Amino acid sequence: MEIKNLANYKHIVIQGHDVPDADSIASGYAMLCYLRSLGADALHVYGGRAAITKPNLLIMLDKLHIELTFTNEIPPETDLLIMVDCQRGGGNTTKYDLREGAEIFVIDHHRPEMPESGNTVIRPNMASCSTVVWDLLNKEGFAFDINLQTALYYGLFTDTNGLSELSHPLDRDLADMPNDAGLIKKMKNSTITLEEIEIMGAALCNYEIIENIGIFHAEPCDPNLLGFISDIAQQVVHMDCCVVYCAIQHGLKLSVRTSAREIMANEIAEFICHEAGNGGGALDKAGGFMSDKAISDTAGAVRDNEYIKRRVNAYLNNYELIYAGNNDIDFGSMPLYIKLNKPVGFVKSTDIFPAGTKITIRTLEGDVDTYATEGIYLMIGIMGEVYPIALETFERSYRASGENYVNDTDYPPIIINRADGSRREILPYAKTCLPKDTKFVRASQIDIDTKVFTSWDTEKYFRGSAGDYIVANEGYLDDCYIVRRDIFEDSYQLSSS
Repeated sequence: MEIKNLANYKHIVIQGHDVPDADSIASGYAMLCYLRSLGADALHVYGGRAAITKPNLLIMLDKLHIELTFTNEIPPETDLLIMVDCQRGGGNTTKYDLREGAEIFVIDHHRPEMPESGNTVIRPNMASCSTVVWDLLNKEGFAFDINLQTALYYGLFTDTNGLSELSHPLDRDLADMPNDAGLIKKMKNSTITLEEIEIMGAALCNYEIIENIGIFHAEPCDPNLLGFISDIAQQVVHMDCCVVYCAIQHGLKLSVRTSAREIMANEIAEFICHEAGNGGGALDKAGGFMSDKAISDTAGAVRDNEYIKRRVNAYLNNYELIYAGNNDIDFGSMPLYIKLNKPVGFVKSTDIFPAGTKITIRTLEGDVDTYATEGIYLMIGIMGEVYPIALETFERSYRASGENYVNDTDYPPIIINRADGSRREILPYAKTCLPKDTKFVRASQIDIDTKVFTSWDTEKYFRGSAGDYIVANEGYLDDCYIVRRDIFEDSYQLSSS
């Protein structure tokens, strides 16, 4: 069912989960606004045992004029139920009675808990349901007003511990949208009750240390509270990383903070959640969610704290650390590979924005900050990855063909002007180039997950999984790095020399 066809139904109900959070409220509100723009109307509801009482959500409903009804039954003539940020039959979601033949349409960002079909849009790689709805409506050309943008931004904000867990470029795109900053500030500072202060205190006293990682268990609470707790816990001396978690609807929510270069917050969050959910964020702040069902499928009847400890222990025992120029690896004995003469893309940064502009390159792999200058080109790899390259390096290594460069990717990379927020896609400006000379590397597949600190960036590491390749350029064997297996095997072949 195409989303625009939802407006063809006569009696529509939009449902959020019980005790809705800002993400659920914003997602439902957006769908209500969209349907009304198409001439349809709907009832926006939630059920459960209690109405909303959190002060920030009451402010959100009042100031943004959001229509939302607390009820445990819906009109019997309902012929379409749109569920946002929840799924039919899921935990903490009222299962309203529906007449025979009524349709159900689901929009969610949690792992599927029901059979997926043409009537489900479930994207677990998104950090919030607000992001999913925002993307759907953007593709329909819907015009968002400032109230709706503010609601969706706040939905994302609260579901990501204050934007510290943005995992997909679309999350970051939504976070860049204009909003009512004054109202956001008011809601941000109206979130903690006296009861939650007690939860924070109890969580900080309920911990376990595994090597240099602290694990803190909080009672069920608003996800934003986990961020406050982890900010405090990370200030404890000798603690390189802290993981704070609690039970929420359908599963476990966690917040991660790190202060050691060997542990990136987004990476440990992703690792902990990998088998049962999704994690991500920034280098020093991140978080994630794991579903009860996926944990049970993976680990059986393991208690929450035991499962978290198991994943943290696995993380600590999972990686080998390699420092470029300071390791015992014999790269000279590794097989010699030759780089295939495959076309890649390039863009002059000043073709997109004037010289001196502070820019952010946004891709599926994350954001890269740099400047538009005559001396900086942007390379586009065969998998759509984008990275800056110095002009002299480009001229020494590549020759331009003059042809337009075409590359299909899940998310077209964009460049953002950090001064005024304007954004442009990179691919329309891209031209094709080919390597000038034959490039040789020494490479070998890694047996375990590995972190490599390169010679050009000693504070961040390349992370490789078992099966990926550790690579060093022939003639510069101290300069090693990781290349993902599919990219390496599509770009190199064994040399006969």
